[in-house]
Amino acid sequence: MSSIRQKNSCRLNLRIPPDERNQIDYFLSQYPHKWASANEFMRAAVGNYIAFLNGNYKLPNLEQQRLNQLIDGFYSLSSAFGSLEGIVTSGFESLMHVTRGSNYLLDYSMNENGEL
Repeated sequence: MSSIRQKNSCRLNLRIPPDERNQIDYFLSQYPHKWASANEFMRAAVGNYIAFLNGNYKLPNLEQQRLNQLIDGFYSLSSAFGSLEGIVTSGFESLMHVTRGSNYLLDYSMNENGEL
């Protein structure tokens, strides 16, 4: 970007705390090839914030996408484990009912002498 003044521009005065000004100066010194002045930096910051509010922002990088994929997989496994836990618990409860002898499957008609 160039620091040439545009003919169709307006002036805006802005007051910020000294620590925020120090942060702006730090980033200007770290990236001198991007912004020539604090004005250009602030214009870029406002433009980026407006784009963010409009939903026009970059997608996450590959590491973040992979992390999100792993988190989704973890939640899927957690759900599957919960289902498996319910199946095993109900299976053992059924076996406990059978061993107590209070199951309809064990009821059969026998004569007093034990013959069918």
